[in-house]
Amino acid sequence: MLRAKKEIYSILYLMILFPVLGFLYFMLDLPKTISFLFVFIIFIYGLFYILSLQRIRVPKFLFPLLFYMIYIPIRTHIGDLPERHVLTQLYYDIINISIFFIIMIIYNTKFDDKFIRNIIKILKITIIIAVVISVAQVFNPDLFKSIVYRSEDIGGYSIYQIRRTSIFGYTPLDMGLSYIPLLSIAIGVIYFYKKKIPVLFLILGGISALLTNTRFIIIAYFILCLQLFVVNRKKIKNIFKYTLTSMFLILLIMYIFSYIGYDFTDWYNVRLFAEGSIEETTRYKAIENFLKFYPRYWLFGNGEFSSAEIKTASRAIGSSQIHVGYLAHLVSYGFIGSFFLYCFWFSLAKKLYKTAKQTNYWGSFFAFLTFLWAQATLVHYSIFFYGLIFAFVFDKYFQDKHNQRMLYMEKNNRANSSKKK
Repeated sequence: MLRAKKEIYSILYLMILFPVLGFLYFMLDLPKTISFLFVFIIFIYGLFYILSLQRIRVPKFLFPLLFYMIYIPIRTHIGDLPERHVLTQLYYDIINISIFFIIMIIYNTKFDDKFIRNIIKILKITIIIAVVISVAQVFNPDLFKSIVYRSEDIGGYSIYQIRRTSIFGYTPLDMGLSYIPLLSIAIGVIYFYKKKIPVLFLILGGISALLTNTRFIIIAYFILCLQLFVVNRKKIKNIFKYTLTSMFLILLIMYIFSYIGYDFTDWYNVRLFAEGSIEETTRYKAIENFLKFYPRYWLFGNGEFSSAEIKTASRAIGSSQIHVGYLAHLVSYGFIGSFFLYCFWFSLAKKLYKTAKQTNYWGSFFAFLTFLWAQATLVHYSIFFYGLIFAFVFDKYFQDKHNQRMLYMEKNNRANSSKKK
């Protein structure tokens, strides 16, 4: 096991500051987003990392990803490539390699306590700032307008229709795929060390999630909260206490929302369940399009993110694509590509679950669960989001702590056995 190098710490410190760096990156009018840039940085550093070491342990759960990152570029280039800038196409060709590199580097690194304490402090500050900006955007939708909406006109939209991205406006998906995992990590870590419900951060996180007006984020927030019930699954008294606490928190958050001008009836009708029934949602209607196209491309997929014929069929149901990630991937990359990807996700979830069972730290496992849930509504398969990357960092840290504790106990048992003899 390798001690963390300065380069690894530097990269991770920069990543935890993505909201600030992303803002600067956008204001400098650089191409794409800060995450786009770091895919290339990790790719280059990963190559040097491998070449500079004689022995590297590749975790078993990464092997499906190894096959996937080989299959996808081949399948994509065999098909009709969309017109893209050369760097954009290169990004899509290497992103899974960069994911492979960053996870391999994390699980070959031993993180020290000081680094983890610093990251936890930044996590807490991020959560606090995020909720402040989210609330401010209710009163002033133009706040960070150049970042959140770029040139879009938000006039005519009600406060229940605007998708608020708080401090993550430079790349809107980060609110759901980085902030929510970071919140899960914070909740898990705080409870692990203090054995108390982190009420403040649950409230702050709940406010930020609900103010996004984004359904998958709202549900993801409730998913990550379930970890508090899981860590106390054998303690009926604590489960009863957490149930009452959850009810109190929900009522408190509702009161705060009412205070800042939210009408929950309008919010439900205009945004949360605007379609009126599940059958009218584009996610439900996507199943019909999936059943239409998948039999044609079931083995290898059509090799495209969204072909012209799929776009036409999707527009007919009020969408732009097959709006369920799992189904869209099956059409795009077939049974073979999806088998590799889903095996990787399952293996990674299994790894995070194993650590959680051993340590009773569940933050990283539930962080990844929120990503898996997101694929029921998003069509975005990359896990190169800094919130998820730090979920792996904390999983490795707590795994090492557990292994160190087990080794210490084993040595003590041997010493005691020797004394008895």
